[in-house]
Amino acid sequence: MKKLIGLIFIFCFTVSISLFAQSPDEKAIASQVEAMRKAMISGDRQGLSDVLSERVSYGHSFDFAQNKAQLLDGFVSGKFAFTKIDIKDQKINVEGNTAIVRHKFIADTNDNGKTNSVALGVLQVWKRYQGKWLLYARQGYRLPNAPK
Repeated sequence: MKKLIGLIFIFCFTVSISLFAQSPDEKAIASQVEAMRKAMISGDRQGLSDVLSERVSYGHSFDFAQNKAQLLDGFVSGKFAFTKIDIKDQKINVEGNTAIVRHKFIADTNDNGKTNSVALGVLQVWKRYQGKWLLYARQGYRLPNAPK
């Protein structure tokens, strides 16, 4: 009886691990999200450029969108400067060459000398292009009950 219970426990443990494991595509996308997070903090033009599609549409939570050139200029110039970014509750859903990423984006900013904290929900659309996952669309929105 003990052996049977032990085998059932091992089986359930193995199944639960496989259910929560990320696929190779999910790992690659999570890595790209992390590369983008780091590049946003450092203002690294090349690092940001490497994860963005040439046709990216980057929607900000304060009601405007930017293309790739505008976004890169904003980060490199310091117009958008993050001193800290935490990504929480990330969920990645992949279907073919397209993925949807949702997460909470909690950050501290220093935009042209003005400090602030933001708490956003973020929706991203990533597409695989020539074997690499690139950001095609992003929309941030203010979370209800977020600190102001």
